[in-house]
Amino acid sequence: MNNLYLGLVILFGLVTTVLLLRLIFSSSSTQKVSFESIDGTKFSNEKECNEYNFLYERLQFLYQEKSSSNQRKRNATLGLNLNFVKQLKTNGFSSLNSLIQNKDQFRKLAELLDASEMANDSGN
Repeated sequence: MNNLYLGLVILFGLVTTVLLLRLIFSSSSTQKVSFESIDGTKFSNEKECNEYNFLYERLQFLYQEKSSSNQRKRNATLGLNLNFVKQLKTNGFSSLNSLIQNKDQFRKLAELLDASEMANDSGN
Protein backbone atom coordinates (compact mmCIF):
# COMPACT_ATOMS: atom_id res chain seq x y z
CA MET A 1 0.00 0.00 0.00
CA ASN A 2 2.89 2.32 0.81
CA ASN A 3 4.47 1.71 -2.63
CA LEU A 4 1.15 2.43 -4.34
CA TYR A 5 0.79 5.71 -2.46
CA LEU A 6 4.39 6.68 -3.30
CA GLY A 7 3.80 5.80 -6.98
CA LEU A 8 0.65 7.95 -7.14
CA VAL A 9 2.48 10.89 -5.55
CA ILE A 10 5.32 10.60 -8.06
CA LEU A 11 2.87 10.28 -10.97
CA PHE A 12 0.90 13.29 -9.74
CA GLY A 13 4.16 15.25 -9.39
CA LEU A 14 5.27 14.40 -12.92
CA VAL A 15 1.89 15.30 -14.44
CA THR A 16 1.82 18.57 -12.50
CA THR A 17 5.39 19.40 -13.60
CA VAL A 18 4.58 18.71 -17.25
CA LEU A 19 1.46 20.87 -17.09
CA LEU A 20 3.34 23.72 -15.40
CA LEU A 21 6.15 23.61 -17.96
CA ARG A 22 3.63 23.60 -20.79
CA LEU A 23 1.88 26.60 -19.28
CA ILE A 24 5.15 28.47 -18.83
CA PHE A 25 6.33 27.85 -22.38
CA SER A 26 2.98 28.56 -23.99
CA SER A 27 2.63 31.88 -22.17
CA SER A 28 6.21 32.93 -22.95
CA SER A 29 5.60 32.44 -26.64
CA THR A 30 2.67 34.81 -26.71
CA GLN A 31 1.72 36.28 -30.03
CA LYS A 32 4.69 38.05 -31.50
CA VAL A 33 4.08 41.12 -33.58
CA SER A 34 5.16 40.63 -37.15
CA PHE A 35 5.35 43.12 -39.96
CA GLU A 36 4.58 42.23 -43.55
CA SER A 37 6.34 43.82 -46.50
CA ILE A 38 4.93 44.76 -49.88
CA ASP A 39 5.63 41.31 -51.31
CA GLY A 40 4.46 39.38 -48.24
CA THR A 41 7.83 38.78 -46.57
CA LYS A 42 7.43 38.84 -42.78
CA PHE A 43 9.72 40.65 -40.35
CA SER A 44 9.94 40.72 -36.58
CA ASN A 45 10.45 44.47 -36.36
CA GLU A 46 9.17 47.50 -38.21
CA LYS A 47 12.59 48.97 -39.05
CA GLU A 48 13.69 45.89 -41.01
CA CYS A 49 10.34 45.81 -42.79
CA ASN A 50 10.59 49.49 -43.75
CA GLU A 51 14.16 49.03 -45.04
CA TYR A 52 13.07 46.02 -47.09
CA ASN A 53 10.11 47.91 -48.57
CA PHE A 54 12.37 50.86 -49.39
CA LEU A 55 14.87 48.65 -51.20
CA TYR A 56 12.14 46.61 -52.87
CA GLU A 57 10.52 49.69 -54.37
CA ARG A 58 13.87 51.15 -55.30
CA LEU A 59 15.16 48.05 -57.09
CA GLN A 60 12.07 46.26 -58.39
CA PHE A 61 12.60 47.73 -61.84
CA LEU A 62 15.61 45.42 -62.23
CA TYR A 63 13.24 42.46 -62.44
CA GLN A 64 10.36 44.02 -64.34
CA GLU A 65 9.98 43.09 -67.95
CA LYS A 66 9.68 46.47 -69.65
CA SER A 67 10.90 47.75 -72.95
CA SER A 68 14.65 48.13 -73.26
CA SER A 69 14.43 51.90 -73.73
CA ASN A 70 12.54 52.35 -70.44
CA GLN A 71 14.98 50.00 -68.74
CA ARG A 72 17.96 51.94 -70.11
CA LYS A 73 16.51 55.24 -68.90
CA ARG A 74 15.86 53.88 -65.43
CA ASN A 75 19.30 52.26 -65.22
CA ALA A 76 20.94 55.45 -66.46
CA THR A 77 19.31 57.48 -63.70
CA LEU A 78 20.64 55.02 -61.14
CA GLY A 79 24.02 54.65 -62.86
CA LEU A 80 23.73 50.98 -63.81
CA ASN A 81 24.67 49.60 -67.21
CA LEU A 82 21.95 47.47 -68.87
CA ASN A 83 24.46 44.74 -69.80
CA PHE A 84 25.61 44.58 -66.17
CA VAL A 85 22.03 44.12 -64.98
CA LYS A 86 21.39 41.39 -67.58
CA GLN A 87 24.57 39.56 -66.65
CA LEU A 88 23.76 39.88 -62.95
CA LYS A 89 20.28 38.39 -63.47
CA THR A 90 21.13 35.62 -65.89
CA ASN A 91 24.68 34.37 -66.39
CA GLY A 92 26.53 35.80 -63.44
CA PHE A 93 30.21 36.56 -63.61
CA SER A 94 31.97 33.32 -64.41
CA SER A 95 35.40 34.83 -64.98
CA LEU A 96 37.51 36.96 -62.71
CA ASN A 97 38.15 39.31 -65.61
CA SER A 98 34.45 40.14 -66.09
CA LEU A 99 34.03 40.57 -62.34
CA ILE A 100 36.90 43.06 -62.14
CA GLN A 101 35.73 44.94 -65.24
CA ASN A 102 32.39 45.55 -63.54
CA LYS A 103 33.76 46.72 -60.19
CA ASP A 104 32.30 50.22 -60.64
CA GLN A 105 28.89 48.76 -61.44
CA PHE A 106 29.06 46.67 -58.26
CA ARG A 107 29.90 49.79 -56.27
CA LYS A 108 26.86 51.56 -57.72
CA LEU A 109 24.68 48.55 -56.92
CA ALA A 110 26.03 48.51 -53.35
CA GLU A 111 25.13 52.19 -53.04
CA LEU A 112 21.60 51.39 -54.23
CA LEU A 113 21.36 48.63 -51.62
CA ASP A 114 22.36 51.03 -48.84
CA ALA A 115 19.16 51.51 -46.83
CA SER A 116 20.76 54.24 -44.72
CA GLU A 117 19.73 56.62 -47.49
CA MET A 118 16.11 55.79 -46.70
CA ALA A 119 15.73 58.81 -44.42
CA ASN A 120 17.16 61.13 -47.05
CA ASP A 121 14.96 59.82 -49.86
CA SER A 122 11.75 59.78 -47.84
CA GLY A 123 12.28 63.39 -46.78
CA ASN A 124 12.31 64.61 -50.41
